[in-house]
Amino acid sequence: MRKLLLSMLAIFLVIGLVGAGTFAWFQDTETSTGNTFTAGTLDLWTRDGNEDWNADGVSQTWSISGMKPGDVIGNGLIGLRAEGSISPNHLEITSDYSVTEEVPQTEADTDPNTDANPDSMAKEIIITQMHYYDDTWQVDLLTDDGYDSGYDVGLGETGPKVEDVDGDGKISVYDLKFSQSGNGVDDLTPPDGATWLDMTLKFDDDADSRFQGDTFNLTMTFTLNQDSSQ
Repeated sequence: MRKLLLSMLAIFLVIGLVGAGTFAWFQDTETSTGNTFTAGTLDLWTRDGNEDWNADGVSQTWSISGMKPGDVIGNGLIGLRAEGSISPNHLEITSDYSVTEEVPQTEADTDPNTDANPDSMAKEIIITQMHYYDDTWQVDLLTDDGYDSGYDVGLGETGPKVEDVDGDGKISVYDLKFSQSGNGVDDLTPPDGATWLDMTLKFDDDADSRFQGDTFNLTMTFTLNQDSSQ
């Protein structure tokens, strides 16, 4: 009797499984299409003086030939304007440079007191004036004085400036490159509309003969940053 019951149970299970395979269930599938993710832009445009705005940078804002100690290398003016879709947090200004020698390099060029060392000549290119401003505020980047409360720096209060990194009592493009741990002048208010940088350079009165015939190549870099951590 027990074997009969087990046999009948097994038969019913098989029938159930076979029967289960004969059921059909309705199903409807829809999709979400056209989803796109376009990155925003952080775009800085520049201009020299009254020239047209340029998305690819400018050249030869400062230039002089036949330079001798004491010569002023011009009051260069660069316009800066944010054009991207992302609101910038701050602007950074720094410099880099190289030296092109009149004569081929020699082993002596490894000496930091020779003209082949770019830092040596950079310390002789003195910044005598450097202002960052728009129509409502102005900051002196050599003295850290803000001339308008719109920049949140009152006259005489501390703001971003070029530090005297080498401690020689002069502010040079060498100091600009290595200020604020190598960030140049950082944490500047970003352009809102057009802002301007005017800078006057001078070949130091005390520059000596080792620089004769050498060409100093200066690159000014303006970096627009999205976040305060940058």
